[in-house]
Amino acid sequence: MKKNAQIITLLWLLTMLISGCEKFLEEKSDKSLAIPTTLHDLQSLLNNAYDINHIFCSIGEASCDDHFLKDADYNGLFYESDKRQYTWQPDYVSRPLSSAGDEWYNCYRIIYICNSVLQGLEENNLNGQEADYIKGQALVFRAARYLDGVQIWAPVYNESTANTDLGMVLRLDPDMNIPSVRSSVQETYERILKDLTDALPLLPSTIISPTLPTKAAVYGLLARTHLIMGNYADALDNAEKAFEISNDLIDFNGLDSNANYPIPAVNQISKEIVFQTRMFSSNINNFNIARISLSLYNLYDDGDLRKNIYFREVADGEYRFKGTHTGGTALITGITTSELLLIIAECNSRLDNLSEAAKALNKLLIKRWDTNQFIPYSFTNKDVALNTILNERRKELVYRGLRWSDIKRLNRDGYNITLTRMVNGQTITLPPNDLRYAIALPETVIEIGEIEQNPR
Repeated sequence: MKKNAQIITLLWLLTMLISGCEKFLEEKSDKSLAIPTTLHDLQSLLNNAYDINHIFCSIGEASCDDHFLKDADYNGLFYESDKRQYTWQPDYVSRPLSSAGDEWYNCYRIIYICNSVLQGLEENNLNGQEADYIKGQALVFRAARYLDGVQIWAPVYNESTANTDLGMVLRLDPDMNIPSVRSSVQETYERILKDLTDALPLLPSTIISPTLPTKAAVYGLLARTHLIMGNYADALDNAEKAFEISNDLIDFNGLDSNANYPIPAVNQISKEIVFQTRMFSSNINNFNIARISLSLYNLYDDGDLRKNIYFREVADGEYRFKGTHTGGTALITGITTSELLLIIAECNSRLDNLSEAAKALNKLLIKRWDTNQFIPYSFTNKDVALNTILNERRKELVYRGLRWSDIKRLNRDGYNITLTRMVNGQTITLPPNDLRYAIALPETVIEIGEIEQNPR
C-alpha cells in the first residue's frame, strides 16, 4: 500500500513538472523529486497502462477520409479547435491543456516518464536482467511515441528533404532546463530506429503482460517505421520476424456479426494484438456521431465478413464502426498480426515477389471472408498486386490511426489522393502533399517554448 502511494505521488509530480501553467517543455524540474531510485518503482511507472499504453494521437484519424460528421454533429462539437482540425485548418487545431485533449502534451508526458526511467537506471547504477528489461521497455515506449508524433506534426519521410524538414523535439533527458529545439525528420526517424534496435536484445520473446513490449512488438514497430520510410526490404524482414513470433489470427467465420462488438477480446485485448496501444478518445472519432465514408464501405464485397463485423447500419445508407479489438469503444493503434501480414504482402509486391505477396494476403483474407465464397489471389502484374493489397490494407486497418500516415506516404509516391469534406454546404479539400499534412503544433508551445512552427 505504501509503495502504491509512492508511485501515485511520483506520477503526480511528473505530471506537474510538465503541465504547470501550460508551460510544457519549459518548466524547470527538481530531479530529486522526479527520478525514482529502485527497479520496483521504475517498473511501476511503466506498468501504468492508462498513461503509457493509452492516449496515443487521434488527430490523424480525425483528419482522414474513412469517416465523416453530419452538419448537426459538426456544429455541436464543443471545442472550436476540433472544428478547425476536422476541416484541415492551418492553425489553432489543438485543444487546450485543460481539456485533457492536448495531444502534444499527452505525447511528451509519456516521453518524459520514459526518460525519467532511463535516467533512474543510469544514475542509480541499476544493472542486471531486470534492469535491462526495464530499459528495453522504456526505449520501446519512447520510440512508439516519437513514431506516433512524427506522423502528425511533421511532413512525411522523404529521403531527399528529410535532413531539412522539421521533425519532433527529441528529448532524451528529463531535465526541463534543456532548451526545446526541433530536430529534422531524418534525425527523428534515426532516433526511433536506434531506440527500437537498442531495445531488441533486452526484451523477451514471450509475453509477460499484454501491455508490455516483447521482441515481436519491436520487430513490428521496426516494420511499420521502415514501411513509412519506404525501406521495403527492411520492413519485410522485420514484419516476417514479428509474425514468426506472434501469428494468431481470428477467424471471422466464427463471429456473431449482430453483436455490439463482434471481435472477441480478453481484458480488452484481442488475440491479434502484438503491441497494445490505444488512441485518445476524441469527439470527432466518437462512434455515436461519426459515420463511415461510403467510399470506404463500398470497397467491401458481399462475401467479405468485415462488412458486417466492422459496421452497423444506423440509418438508410449510413454506417458506424463497431470492429474494435477491445470488446468496446476503445480504439487500438498498436501492432496486430493482420497489419504484419499486410506489410509482408505490400513489401513483397513492391519487391516483385508476387507469389509471396499473394501468399501473405491470402493467409489473412481466408480468415476475413466467407470460406464458401473466398477465391485466393494470384498475381502476375505488380501494379494490380500492389493496388489490391493497398485496398485490403485500408479495409482491414480501419480506425487504427494508420490511414493518415498511409495517405501521406502514398501521396509522396504519386498516388494523388485528394481529401474532400462537405461541411454546412461548403466543399473543403486537402490536396496531395499540402503543407497542412504536417499538422500545426499547439500555439502555446510555439509561444512559450519558442519552438519553430510548421511552415504554412
